[in-house]
Amino acid sequence: MINSVGYRRVSKNRPCSICGKPDWCSTTATETISFCARSTTNADRISPHGWGVFYDHDPGLQFARPFRPIPARKKFAHSPALAPPEIRDRVYRKLIELSPASSSDKIVCGRGGLRDRGVLDHANYGSFPKTVRGRDALVGKLVQAFAGDRALFPLSFSGVPGFWRDEDGETRLGSRKDSVEDLMLIPFIGFDGRIRACQIRFMKFVSNRSGRYIWLSSSNEQTGCGSGAPLHHACPHSASNEPVLVTEGALKAATAQRFLIDRYVVGNSGVATSHREIIGTARGRPLEIAFDLDSFTNPHVARALAALVRLRYSDQASFGYGDGVRIVVWDGSMKGIDEALLAQVPLLHLSVPEWLKRLSPKCLGEATRQLAPLTQ
Repeated sequence: MINSVGYRRVSKNRPCSICGKPDWCSTTATETISFCARSTTNADRISPHGWGVFYDHDPGLQFARPFRPIPARKKFAHSPALAPPEIRDRVYRKLIELSPASSSDKIVCGRGGLRDRGVLDHANYGSFPKTVRGRDALVGKLVQAFAGDRALFPLSFSGVPGFWRDEDGETRLGSRKDSVEDLMLIPFIGFDGRIRACQIRFMKFVSNRSGRYIWLSSSNEQTGCGSGAPLHHACPHSASNEPVLVTEGALKAATAQRFLIDRYVVGNSGVATSHREIIGTARGRPLEIAFDLDSFTNPHVARALAALVRLRYSDQASFGYGDGVRIVVWDGSMKGIDEALLAQVPLLHLSVPEWLKRLSPKCLGEATRQLAPLTQ
């Protein structure tokens, strides 16, 4: 048993073991507990601020430093079923219409905002109210907007992630707490053009750090539900024979689709998510993987990318097609494909063997372990 445990922020040299990112998250000095600001999937606990807490080795660690106890994540036997896609789409589109991104200068013009990313159609994004009072007012407007729609209103937004009912039976939206930051609402659109879920991006700019994202979810409320981690389709009604390019996040996907009009761009919420949906979307078509460049130095990212490649090869064998897989890279001074495209930096397409040759020893070890079943 360890009686004295310190805390350490993640860094480029020691990224988060859960999401693979070099910022926001933290770990204990002994690296036995990880606190992930971006992912709660399969977490042992959820912190009061919505962080995922992962016990890597010893869940019985004692903390000598003052630390607010982290309650176990609530599990409810009768949480509502997820609402049909058409209901979620209508609610989220109305929410964005009533609280558009244009109402926040930071979301549109700030660092990491829509203009900074080359996103031209601001109407597709929302400004999520920072305060509980603001969210309550927005719920009131939504109720009025759907008051005459008997097909929707009787549901009281039940099954729409982010919505829940409090102890008095009032419909609520989002967290029980206020935020000090502007919040961008980012829709994740399915293959049919309907909004499946939304993410929230915290707009506070911190030098050398990427933004923090969370799902708009109410899974920690008895009458709420979670969003899952759906795949975002940047232009779902485009030609079906175009090569599929996958990148991280809906915002990067929007920038990539603007510049790469001959690609069908999709974005997952993290390098280890939505793999089967990606493979299904790219079945019978060339697949280009354009995750951030830390796959060369971050074993977590390299492992996730190799797992996606392995799943693709297995799918090719099962369904009898031979379209190749390419890893998209660019100038190493730029982290994401969106930055590279905005700076007009050339993109290079590597074969899987070429990608493996460029990995650091630790990353190569993780990648080859994932790919090993293909050679046996």
